[in-house]
Amino acid sequence: MRTGASATADCPPAPPARETTYVRALHHACLVLGGLAQLASHLQVSEYALNTWLEGREEPPEIVFLAAVEIVLLAAERTPGSAS
Repeated sequence: MRTGASATADCPPAPPARETTYVRALHHACLVLGGLAQLASHLQVSEYALNTWLEGREEPPEIVFLAAVEIVLLAAERTPGSAS
């Protein structure tokens, strides 16, 4: 898992006007997995499609959103001191 500035640069946030629950979940999952390529591979989608969803230009399919939520929840469970 990669964290820090390089992961953040590879997981650009959507403009505030386009930030939705879908976008926030995908962005956080991107950070957890360490980048756009890693998340796209995990979700089995193209980087182009993932970037479209991360930028808030389109909503992802429900299954992709739920997979992103699962990534975020599993990461929170592994974090010491996180709420259960």
